[in-house]
Amino acid sequence: MWILGGLVQVVLLGLFYLPQAKVPLGDERMYLRAALAVGETGSSGLDLLWPPAYAWFLAPLVAVSGGSIWLSQAVQVGCLFLAAWFVRELVRRALDDETMANLCALLVVSYPPMAAYAHYLWPEMVHLALALSALWILVSFGPRTLPTVGAGVILGICLQLKVLLLPLLPILLVALWRLWRSRPRPRLVALASLVAAIVLTVLPTTRAHQRDFGRSVLANSGTFNVWLGLNGALRSEFGTAIVADEYRRYARSARSVERRDAMLESRILEFIDERGVWTVLVDQVSRQYFRLFDKDSFLTHQLEGGRIFERGDGYRSGKSVVAHLVRWSSHALWALVLTAAGLGFVLFPYRRQPVGWWILGLLAAQAALLLVLHVKTRYRIPMLPELFFFASWATVFVWRAARGGDRAGLGPYRWAGGALAAATLLFLAFGG
Repeated sequence: MWILGGLVQVVLLGLFYLPQAKVPLGDERMYLRAALAVGETGSSGLDLLWPPAYAWFLAPLVAVSGGSIWLSQAVQVGCLFLAAWFVRELVRRALDDETMANLCALLVVSYPPMAAYAHYLWPEMVHLALALSALWILVSFGPRTLPTVGAGVILGICLQLKVLLLPLLPILLVALWRLWRSRPRPRLVALASLVAAIVLTVLPTTRAHQRDFGRSVLANSGTFNVWLGLNGALRSEFGTAIVADEYRRYARSARSVERRDAMLESRILEFIDERGVWTVLVDQVSRQYFRLFDKDSFLTHQLEGGRIFERGDGYRSGKSVVAHLVRWSSHALWALVLTAAGLGFVLFPYRRQPVGWWILGLLAAQAALLLVLHVKTRYRIPMLPELFFFASWATVFVWRAARGGDRAGLGPYRWAGGALAAATLLFLAFGG
């Protein structure tokens, strides 16, 4: 598993640096400038649309490497493998099955569009490793105050990397209440300690933003993202320049963040009123999930044949055999994952293993959030371990059933439902 993950990293890093290094794109350039600004002035200078922590994470790494990103990539590769280890341990604990746990971790380190994020200047890998480490602490140590406080601090840092985690915290709290096997009082104390640690960790940032921007928030991208989500006309990303154009319009609309958001909220309400709630909802459903599950990703769009490559950016490998194989294997593996995950959604033994309900609930909550936000394929990175969980379970289950193992009394209707779920996911990935 770890050897295969290392080989994938060698291939992807070869594409990244040969015959010449890929240049940062979009927000990557912004994060690099922000990291350099932290080293020079002690302030990232980021707009309130972006959480502050990733620039501070990058700053010492970029400073040590003399302005290069190789050290940041090395640390993020470590985050990827650490995330895989946490996934393995969590799945092993949940299912009590070594094979399923190893397969799930293998997918984390070997699925190219996920593994490639270790090389980009995005917070995805750091956020994923920290979030999984906090979950592992909470599951492994139970309602004990000191570990719970430590997990709360980690989650507070996660929120300052990606605020999208915030709406999922209530689901986590309810799941922990049900998972922990102890009397109500210790559980209540532990959850209170967790929430207090999260609040105290984010408090300095919210106070600084209140001072600098007049808003006591970690970041303020929600309204802008909703507007972009309502106006994204394509079922695949990188087809239009809507983000850059709308950001310029947003930034120029007013001096204060509060006034900008008020004006944008007014435009959103007018948009919905003109088109009607039902029409807007149908448009969102018919577009957003094609974007979310699209077979192409930030990696494949940068390879030969992708939209980023066609506009002159992305990997400089051209029409190499390696680039072609990476693109093909990314599509093929995504098809296999979605097929197995669709089967897993329906066939999983939820009664015997209720943990499946919580993982499915997290997936559903994330999908619901992305019904209205501007969807990028990188937004599915936090969802991938959950998809891999169901895909790994289904793969091992089907393999054992084919060898004469227990089918757990599953009738033809359950199998047909699983096939339908798999076909739906494949349609969203390849039919957009």
